[in-house]
Amino acid sequence: MQDNVPLSLANDSPTTSGLSSYAHALGDGLQSAHYDLARRWLDRLVALLPVDPQSIFTTQLLLDHIPGLIQEIGRYVATPAEEDIAAKAVVLDKARELGQLRHQQQASLHQVLREYDLLGEILEQFVIEQTRSFPGGVAAVESLDVSRRVNRAVRVLMQVTARTFIAAYTETITEQATRLDRFNRAVSHELRNVMGTVHFGAQLLQDARVAADVTRRDEIIASIGRNSSRAIKIIRSFERLPRSGIMSDSPSEQLVEVRELVEEVFRQLREMAEARGVELRTTTGFPTLYLDSGALELVLINLASNAIKYADPHKTSRFVAVAGRDHAAHFELRVDDNGLGIPAHAANNVFERFTRAHADMDSQLGVDGTGLGLSIVEECVKSLGGTISLESQEHVGTTFTILVPKKLPPIPTA
Repeated sequence: MQDNVPLSLANDSPTTSGLSSYAHALGDGLQSAHYDLARRWLDRLVALLPVDPQSIFTTQLLLDHIPGLIQEIGRYVATPAEEDIAAKAVVLDKARELGQLRHQQQASLHQVLREYDLLGEILEQFVIEQTRSFPGGVAAVESLDVSRRVNRAVRVLMQVTARTFIAAYTETITEQATRLDRFNRAVSHELRNVMGTVHFGAQLLQDARVAADVTRRDEIIASIGRNSSRAIKIIRSFERLPRSGIMSDSPSEQLVEVRELVEEVFRQLREMAEARGVELRTTTGFPTLYLDSGALELVLINLASNAIKYADPHKTSRFVAVAGRDHAAHFELRVDDNGLGIPAHAANNVFERFTRAHADMDSQLGVDGTGLGLSIVEECVKSLGGTISLESQEHVGTTFTILVPKKLPPIPTA
């Protein structure tokens, strides 16, 4: 590898006063070997992972950032001792970009710090190799000074990356807390309305005149029944969220075989699909992803069950299909159907709480709902660090597209 080649002073330019030829040459060597050193660092990182990272994550994104950091460390080592790396805007910007990237990839802070530890070890070994092969030898004080500068550079960059990562993480948590608060308020409001109707009906039934009117009494009892059932459905929908890890500070993340998860969702919905004459379709080529399996399962169950419920009864062939497509930094999941489709005027609001595009067709289709399903889906997708979008045409069908980031599992603790 290039970083094993001894440093040469043959083409050295004049050094700055107070800066040794050794430090200048070593800084140049770091800059020349920046990509090879980054590759060595990535190889060490990958060796610590429990799975093949390429199956769940694109390592090229890290190689777009780490070599640049090593280059800047090399420039710092080769500059006068008075210049502090903490004052170099270019290198600090690169460290911040890395912090943003690792947050987007949903790494942990522990993992970010461990990655910098590995980088420090790689650079330390490089310094040792080059010091031993330096022509004429190196004075101990020079060697210690260069090692100090390399270690300080790594430490400063690690602190900047970590601060950026923590700031982005804090912003995400604050946003999630705000969304959860809004969600709780909306659910509480809806439950108050429903239970207010139940309470009012119960009070009416205590009136002797109402109780004596059989028609009026039966109407009130039916209203109490409908609203009680709606309250139960709202509570059950809400209860599912904690099990997916969305409301937890530590989601239940694990390596997930996406095809197996899709097959499990279809197994749960098979009877419902057969009763409505809907074919469940899937494809091959799903990857292994590191994520909260409960959240992804909840997404697929809601989308697929909605597609089954709103299958077009006038079509002779009805289907719901789940397919996947690989991208550099994300994996795409598509849930397609040839059902009733979503009216254009309702498409922009389907992810809002208590919104139902086909509420007027409940009796015709033999279905009902709370209007929370797609709101829960959106919360789940956001908790995975992903995005969701839809395309729909009435009487043709609907496609939901989910993008979830590929994420490295944590490095096992030694």
